[in-house]
Amino acid sequence: MGRIVAVTNLKGGIGKTTTVVNVGAGLALKGARVLLVDVDAQGNLALALGVKPRRTLYEALIDGARAADCVMSARPNLDLLAADESLLSAQPTLSRRPDWSRVLDQALQPLKRHYDFIFVDCGGSMTVLNVNALMAATDVLVPTTVEHLSIKGIEKLFKQVVSLKSGATSIRVIVPTMFDPRLKQSTALLEQLQATYGALIAPPIRVNVRLSESSAAGQTIYEYDRRSRGALDYAQLVERLSALWSFRQPVPTVPDSAVNAPSAINGVAGGVPTATQSAPAVVVPTSPSAIRAVVAPAVPIEHTDLHTEHPVVMGAGHMLQLDCPHCGHPLQRATIAGYRVVYCSHCKYKQQELATGIRR
Repeated sequence: MGRIVAVTNLKGGIGKTTTVVNVGAGLALKGARVLLVDVDAQGNLALALGVKPRRTLYEALIDGARAADCVMSARPNLDLLAADESLLSAQPTLSRRPDWSRVLDQALQPLKRHYDFIFVDCGGSMTVLNVNALMAATDVLVPTTVEHLSIKGIEKLFKQVVSLKSGATSIRVIVPTMFDPRLKQSTALLEQLQATYGALIAPPIRVNVRLSESSAAGQTIYEYDRRSRGALDYAQLVERLSALWSFRQPVPTVPDSAVNAPSAINGVAGGVPTATQSAPAVVVPTSPSAIRAVVAPAVPIEHTDLHTEHPVVMGAGHMLQLDCPHCGHPLQRATIAGYRVVYCSHCKYKQQELATGIRR
């Protein structure tokens, strides 16, 4: 059964939709089955993904349609239950129902077994549909800009969640967005957040114009600029959430025909290790900001050049035995949200590139 994650804060313009799109897309690139649900009448999720839905959430909540019939595919592994301005008229109708706070939960229940994660993009106030989203949610993810008014919104949100769900344990992560490390005020407020909420605070999403540009272009940040700070920051958030929710990337099955096929990689039939070869080992760093790396025996690398436009991505799941151009320490390789990163654990040098072979 999938998790229902309400992405909310009692303030608008803080990156909720951007977070829903890029966290959902990052998990989908890792092989998770993801559904995005928009409960905001502005319908920004469809715009941010560059799709035009034919059916919307209104039909599932008011007209009696099955929610599954209103879902559309937006990307591989990533589906959308969209919204539009019709939701404005839905809320008065819902508020007159005796079960008004559970209507969304009832609509989503049949979908839970088909998805690993269902993310609900909420509006910036405590509307009827936002209450429905919180009541349906197994987890709450709270984006917040690093500014006073947004941080105040978190305090009010905690009170609302405690009132609705008899406790705040469902609030799992607070994501600082639009963080500018050059500003003393931003750094001070981030430290205040960390002191107040401790382990709930995720590493911040830095200010990056590519994030707003990608939404305007109807693309995820991984599609629009996979080498941007925004792509790397959201990919690291995806890795943190994957660990929090114990999600493991599915291992592709190898057809029998591939196992019996002629040697394709280093003399191994079908690229599968034989009994004389060691299988890849998974190395999971324990620090909060660490990146999960998949390490295997080295293989010959035909072409590697960290100074070219394209970073090194040769080989599948292998550590690259190359030196950092900045400090000379060995470079390592990590898989993050469906794309690969070459990084130095000594001086924090990084380069990245989207992986191919997305699984449906």
